[in-house]
Amino acid sequence: MSGQPIILSDEDLLSLRHGDAAGRATLARHAAEDDQVAIRLAEWDRQDAALRTLYAPVAEEPVPERLLVALRRQAPAQSLVLSSLWRIAAAVALVGVGFAGGWAFSRLGADSPDSLARAALTSYATYAVEVAHPVEVPASDEAHLVKWLSKRLGQPIRVPDLARDGFRLIGGRLVPGQASPAGLLMYEDAMGRRLTIYVTRAEGAETDLAFAETQGAQAFWWIDGGLGCALVGDLPRDTLRRLALQAYHDLTEA
Repeated sequence: MSGQPIILSDEDLLSLRHGDAAGRATLARHAAEDDQVAIRLAEWDRQDAALRTLYAPVAEEPVPERLLVALRRQAPAQSLVLSSLWRIAAAVALVGVGFAGGWAFSRLGADSPDSLARAALTSYATYAVEVAHPVEVPASDEAHLVKWLSKRLGQPIRVPDLARDGFRLIGGRLVPGQASPAGLLMYEDAMGRRLTIYVTRAEGAETDLAFAETQGAQAFWWIDGGLGCALVGDLPRDTLRRLALQAYHDLTEA
């Protein structure tokens, strides 16, 4: 029995994951020895990254003035208690804003150009951390990938070549878009760093190269020739811009 792997419940894994350094080290050993544990942790990391991308901008907003006014109106005798509860109240308010206001912001801004960047950043956060299934169609079947995505987007696309900068295509997948489905091409370098190129149909006016960022990822995006595109990664800004320009030329030049 000594050679049998120890089976841990989700509760055990979560306790180690959110525990102290010793607990996290124990969890890392289990992940190294058990593929199922590693896959489960990767899925949790993916979910955490997607949530951070979605709600980080809201969490960074200032506390609403109406809450500050309510706190200032409290009796002086309660001031010490209120000072200790201020951060709790602010956190609760921001969670509420995230779920109520965040949805409203998403719906109201669905047709704005910068919503393209938000969608691309969210797709990157969702799939770039994926271990078992980062893509639906591998690069070994690139011809099928291009034909499939072109058909679903209703417009022919080409796969940018980023090999000069050390990033090879590992494949792609179909993801939700705004006006139509979107294609997500994924690249990886020898260090395991990943980039994604998000491509979808866009009816808006053409734009210059624009920059957007969120925690753990940056994007350069543009609209040209009826396509909205964004290159996303966690690289130095100058490097990412150079790669975005290469992707732009590969996608738009005949």
